[in-house]
Order: sequence, then structure tokens, then C-alpha cells
Amino acid sequence: MKIEFCIETETAAKAAQKFGADRIELCQSLDKDGLTPSQDLIKRCKSVYHGEIHIMVRPREGNFIYSNEEIIQMKKEIKLAHQLNLNGVVFGLLLKNGELDTLQSKKLHNYAKSFKLETTFHRAFDNCKNPKNAFNKLIEIGFDRLLTSGQKEKAINGIELIKELKLISKNEIEIMAGSGVDEKNASAFSLINLDAVHFSIHNKDVKESSTKYINEKKISAIMEKLS
Repeated sequence: MKIEFCIETETAAKAAQKFGADRIELCQSLDKDGLTPSQDLIKRCKSVYHGEIHIMVRPREGNFIYSNEEIIQMKKEIKLAHQLNLNGVVFGLLLKNGELDTLQSKKLHNYAKSFKLETTFHRAFDNCKNPKNAFNKLIEIGFDRLLTSGQKEKAINGIELIKELKLISKNEIEIMAGSGVDEKNASAFSLINLDAVHFSIHNKDVKESSTKYINEKKISAIMEKLS
């Protein structure tokens, strides 16, 4: 099982390197559920972390229904990921009716693939009205990975849906659990042969300059459970 750290700072990137994270999802503004990181932040994190780097492609906070202008901006951010030699991009698009935006998702996926970038559909999926139908569409499009909490606030509470999706996937797409993954429940995802888990490594409301900013106890405990 791969371990992905969700981070937003250079300090966290250093921690990902220290603890040997398989992959990082790099965002800006995690308090807004993650936005596209700046070029400067990407470069600083890339200089200290040498594993897989996937960036969030989300131009604004709020819903996942994007205008044509926003789609153009997302394409620019995907191109930036390529120009900076990153491994992948993370995005999610929905329609007003709560269904997957298949057309635009496919366009962005294909654009990313033209640069040989991996694609992860993020937790916009957890707002989909028909998750199994949406999941099959993601497989048809060719997404490499789905990040999901099983349509619950915490992934452990959505583990039954996650388990079903794993069976449906037939290993055609990776499934990664995210939201509330900790040392108490991490092993539950291993028991269902999930591909990866995703979690934040920051201590909330602690400044980056503090030695307590990175939750090393949580990291060590999860990695021990999954070793």
C-alpha cells in the first residue's frame, strides 16, 4: 500500500522526504480544501522532496462546477506541472445536477496524458449523485487514481463503498482513501487491499515555524501500522 502525504509547505515536503512518503499531493490553502500551489512553492518543495509529486489543480475554492475560463486556467496549471517535471495532477469536475462532468473531465485527462502526467480524480467524487456510475466513467476515461472517502465525511465511515469500488475496479484504476485516516483506522484500509491512503501531516492551528507543526507521532504510527 502506498502512502501519500497531503501537504502545503516546504517544511511538510522535508517531512515527507524524512519519513519516506511514496507520494505527496501538494496544495495551497488546505483550509479551503486545497487549491493549486504557486510555482514558487512547487519549486521549493521539489528541491527537498524527491519522491512522486502530484499537484492539486483547483483554481478557486467552492464547488467543482467550472466555467470555460476556469477550464482554460486548469489547462495552464496542468501544463505547468509538465514544465516543472512533476509526476501528476489532481482534479475533479461535476455538473450542476451532481453528476460527473464527463466531457470536461475527459478533456483535462487527455490534456494531462499528452504530457505523460498521471491523473487523480479527487474527492469531488464524494459529491457525485450516482457514485458507481461515476466510478465506471472514470475507468472509461482512463484516470489512474481515485481519491475518496466513500461519500462520508471520514473515509473509515465510507469503507463499505470503498470496498465495493475496489471490487468493481478490477485493478483498472487505483483507489486511495482520504479524510480522517489515522493510526487508529489505517490498518482497516490495508485489510481490504486498498492501493493507497492519503492524509494530512500538519497539526492544525500550529505555525509552520513551530517544531510541533508536523505531526510526527501520527506519521510514525500510521507507517508502523502499514509496514
